[in-house]
Amino acid sequence: MKIITTMFQKALSLFCICFFSLAVASSVVANDELRQKFDEALSTWELALYEKTQDLERGDLTQSDFESIRDDLDQVRIQSRDFISQLQPIQSQLTKQLKGLGPVPEQNQTPETEQIVMIRQNLETELSVVSSQIKQAELIAPRVDELVGRFNKIERQRFVDEVFSRGPVPISRSLWGEAFELSGTDWEIFFIQLELALNTAGAKVEWEEVIPLWIIVLAAAFVSSLILRVMRRRYGVQADIVRPDYHKRVLAASLNALKRALIPVTLLILVAGTLVWGDILDPEIEKMVEAIILGLLFITIAEAITKATLFPARSSWRVLAMAIPAAQQVRIIAIIIAFTFSVDLLIRVVNEIVHASASQHLLGSFFTATTMAILVILLHRKSLWKLAGEVPEEISRVSMLWSRFRKTIVAFMSIMIAAAFIGFIPMAHFAVFNLVATLELFLLLLLIHVIVHEVAHYELSGKADIGRSLRNILSLDDDGADRLGFWIVLCVGCALIVFGIIGTLLIWGMSGQRLFGIIQAALTGFKLGEVRISLIDIAVAGMLFIGMLALTKVFANVLDERLLPKTKLDSGVRNAIKASVGYAGLGLAVLIGVSAAGLDLSNIAIVAGALSVGIGFGLQSIVNNFVSGLILIFERPIKQGDWVVVGNEEGHVKKIKVRATEIETFDRASVIIPNSDLISGTMKNWTHKSKLGRLEVRIGVSYDADEEKVREILTRIATEHPGVLSRPEPYVLFMDFGASSLDFELRCFLKDIENKMSIASDLRFSIRKAFQEADIEIPFPQQDVYIKQVSGLSKAIDQMPKEENIKSEEAEEPSTEEPKPEKPKPEKTE
Repeated sequence: MKIITTMFQKALSLFCICFFSLAVASSVVANDELRQKFDEALSTWELALYEKTQDLERGDLTQSDFESIRDDLDQVRIQSRDFISQLQPIQSQLTKQLKGLGPVPEQNQTPETEQIVMIRQNLETELSVVSSQIKQAELIAPRVDELVGRFNKIERQRFVDEVFSRGPVPISRSLWGEAFELSGTDWEIFFIQLELALNTAGAKVEWEEVIPLWIIVLAAAFVSSLILRVMRRRYGVQADIVRPDYHKRVLAASLNALKRALIPVTLLILVAGTLVWGDILDPEIEKMVEAIILGLLFITIAEAITKATLFPARSSWRVLAMAIPAAQQVRIIAIIIAFTFSVDLLIRVVNEIVHASASQHLLGSFFTATTMAILVILLHRKSLWKLAGEVPEEISRVSMLWSRFRKTIVAFMSIMIAAAFIGFIPMAHFAVFNLVATLELFLLLLLIHVIVHEVAHYELSGKADIGRSLRNILSLDDDGADRLGFWIVLCVGCALIVFGIIGTLLIWGMSGQRLFGIIQAALTGFKLGEVRISLIDIAVAGMLFIGMLALTKVFANVLDERLLPKTKLDSGVRNAIKASVGYAGLGLAVLIGVSAAGLDLSNIAIVAGALSVGIGFGLQSIVNNFVSGLILIFERPIKQGDWVVVGNEEGHVKKIKVRATEIETFDRASVIIPNSDLISGTMKNWTHKSKLGRLEVRIGVSYDADEEKVREILTRIATEHPGVLSRPEPYVLFMDFGASSLDFELRCFLKDIENKMSIASDLRFSIRKAFQEADIEIPFPQQDVYIKQVSGLSKAIDQMPKEENIKSEEAEEPSTEEPKPEKPKPEKTE
């Protein structure tokens, strides 16, 4: 039997060794293929890095060259990271296999078999190769970062040299002479190509390809017009509203501007699609046509916005209540600014196409920059921004802010005009047009924010079908709808702030590639010391935490409403179970969120252990208050704004902190109460779940009054007061037969218990007046003193001796003389 067992064990071990050898062999083959790919990729990376290093010495790099170089370097970085992500699982697998073989036997132990030794050697060789490949791939990223930094430094230096360099003044005769030399340059070729393109454009159109595009564009325009019609019915100009709010006026103006610009924009899209989609133009002419169409789009938008804003169908719906002449000037200047912007775009595109000379670049930039600066100064004249009529509060605040900002813009534009005249033309052009573009971007984002604000609050108010359906689905009351609207507007506002920052960076010279790299690094993760921070991981952790809390709340509600009532347990036990589920879900949500965020739980355990030692040495009271504060925050027996009574203190909860709670009394004094006192002590909360409350008013009437009439008067007075609820109805109780009055008590329920004192005062005023009109007396305690005569007392007084009578009379009469002070008696001394 032992022999059979031994043979079976040897066969099993041999089978395991063979199987393990086959697995190692297959993994070695797969690793050889990956190693070959890595060697090829590594040689490609080295060649790309060498070529980009050589490009650093070139002095004729253009902006497109910089972007292309950064693209190639980013591809190298991405490929190296991909290989690292492929090699790391292989490294961990080889490490586990080596650990599975166990440690190498020492000299005094039984040696390993030849198969195990061979397998161990193969695994160690593969592990060393894979580790070497990972290290080589990890060294690529720093080299790429170094090259990108050098290219960025060269690009920044070139940008500074181009923008802030001083050139010839605009009145230089040589500058003008060189600028108008067009013969023998690329301008002649460009004019010939332009003439040829205009003559042959119609013949090159392939209508089979263009007609489907026309159908799509016209269908989109038709659908957009229907949507605009529906939105204008809801949010547009309404004849029954005489004084609309500021947000409604802005929203109505935006819809009117979209309606006014719909047809011109559709025509421009059709023309652009016919010329570009049909591929009938040369690339250079196509760029120029795109610039012209984009410029016409700017002019169309400016005309539509100024018309809808300053000259709507009804004058009361104007966004800016300006005088008619001032409004006309503002509209004309705004359209000319859009035209100047379009001309500058066209000039820059054409100069790039024809490889214009430096003089031509400078003159074009000078005229457009100075024209734009002068127009902006004219637009910011103080006489144009005098608002007429009644000014709403929103516009007055914007006007005050605009008046301060206006002076800064005028001063800045004046400085840029002076800089252009003394030779700093590139700087003036760069600053003026980027500032105008930034202002337009901020105005656009502000308009979007106002539109979202108005639409969200209108829909959630319950006046629209969509809003009512949403409120029914989410079971929202008015407060819940307001909170949802607030969060929607807040999220959109945060997104607009992010877009504003990104747009501003792009306008002021940051390349889209670099910005995308920064955003990608922020989202995917960056290292801060030894800690890696990833916004995506944080967002995922937050969503998992919120989702776990939501699931916990749903499960706790199901337990409380469906499962636990059927168990016939005591209500206290059911509440304890529900609370325990809530706390367990909270702890689990915290653990899931921390794990998803990438934090090491072992470090948290070490910190918790260190804290527990400190807690054991004297932080019991602090921790007690801390835990009590958590209970107050999550269980919410009190919340901020509640009217509470704690001991002799009464007031509103102002702030719940971790250690203590701040209560502001009605005398405006702040009382700091430790959280443990609120948890362990007795506390009255008038507004815990709602602000409903009961009011008692005691009143006493004379015994001659009619009790039914008293009850009728008290009930009527309480019912007529607007702060008293009609359901439950007010009622009157006959409390007692008092010593001098019939005691009644009026009890009624209030909508807001915080108005208890003022409503009680109002009721007492009304009761006093009503009782006077009804001749009902309100008694007050009275006491009558009766002196009873004793028989024989007068005879005894008459029979007394006269001297005694005289003394008694003198004693009874008050003395008018001042009493003489008594001499102090000398103290006895021993």
